[in-house]
Amino acid sequence: MREAIAYLGLGSNEGDRAAHLGRAVERLGAVPGIGAVRASSWHENAYVGDGPPLAPFLNGAVELRTVLSPAALLGVAKALEAEAGRRLPAPHHRPRPLDIDLLLHGDTIVDTRDLVVPHPRWHEREFVRRPLRELGLDLDALPRWQRPAVLHTPAEFAARCSTWLGGGCTVGLVPTMGALHDGHASLMRRARAECDRTAVTIFVNPLQFGPGEDFAAYPRTFDADLRLCAAQQVDVVFAPEPAAMYDPDFCSHVAVGAAATTMEGALRPGHFGGVATVVARLLALARPTHAYFGEKDAQQLAVVRRMVQDLGFPTAIVPCPIVREPDGLARSSRNVYLGAEDRRACTILYRALASARHAFARGERDRDALLARARAVLATEPRAALDYLELRRDGDLAALPPGPVDGGRLLVAARFAGGVRPVRLLDNLSLDAPPDLPAAAEAP
Repeated sequence: MREAIAYLGLGSNEGDRAAHLGRAVERLGAVPGIGAVRASSWHENAYVGDGPPLAPFLNGAVELRTVLSPAALLGVAKALEAEAGRRLPAPHHRPRPLDIDLLLHGDTIVDTRDLVVPHPRWHEREFVRRPLRELGLDLDALPRWQRPAVLHTPAEFAARCSTWLGGGCTVGLVPTMGALHDGHASLMRRARAECDRTAVTIFVNPLQFGPGEDFAAYPRTFDADLRLCAAQQVDVVFAPEPAAMYDPDFCSHVAVGAAATTMEGALRPGHFGGVATVVARLLALARPTHAYFGEKDAQQLAVVRRMVQDLGFPTAIVPCPIVREPDGLARSSRNVYLGAEDRRACTILYRALASARHAFARGERDRDALLARARAVLATEPRAALDYLELRRDGDLAALPPGPVDGGRLLVAARFAGGVRPVRLLDNLSLDAPPDLPAAAEAP
């Protein structure tokens, strides 16, 4: 490997701190492939991080010339930490006789599970910035990670995900059409908690809109969406144009089966074929280990699960709970179009479903009686034009026959026409789910 100038951040808050740091600098100078070691002075700093407070650190930085790769230099750093008495793998929030971070390695970029270069937080920490300035660096000219990175072409997105997977990362994908809200944020938080890297897609997919539907009018709030993604520490946002996703010769479409023929599928012919095609395209590009979908679009979730199973995508589909307003309204990008009267009226959807759930909890088991209970509540709100109300088997949403049921999922769709434009709202609720809102929000 060609020679590069690398910078290491050093710290110690256990034992003879100055001796630990000095010995590390001395040992670095003796490693084959490392030369011209130059150290800053040492500065005492309060502990920065989560968890219980720790003793103050002595910190500094080292500049060196090296022909070692970033991974090899990381190996040297870990060996020196172990030599100083640090237990590896190192538990969080524990005293450290020696802590070494690889901050920069020439112009090399690394993004793997075990190593990220440039260090993702070097510019946020004064105990790193101060010694780098002392070594003569212009901090404004140094490279730093931008989170989230915004990618626009499928090739860029596929390459970034391949880098993560090749570096041993688990990858969480959150497909969206933008106009993001707290429901989307909950998917991102789940992905961040469960995966090493998180990618959000923002793409209003023309294939899932039929004639006369609201493709052009679908809310687009890209700047606000990026701020929400940044707040959730998303790594990459993939925001392609339709022409990048579907070139003029694009002709491959995913056909979907029984799960897509009723309810939304009956009202919106071709909708779920468009959903399945774009999701398949995104899964093929990203090859994520996990993909996160909200349960609000329960039929979409069932279609995606079936497609992934049938086509053998090596991705775990993770369903995430519906996020609701305090009055029960399910969060949706289209809620912004509700007029004031419709906004008050649309809580009837959740209250109708909750009423049937209460009846089930009190012992009602007849399918049609449970549906009648919900339908009676819906009938009290003239502003709601009902498209359908169904009780289906949980999971695959297969039809349930008349008679007793031992559970299931209620699904409803209704139109409200008193706002800026007509709005169709969807909601659903499992009969087995416990109440999730105050009784006043659920009262019929």
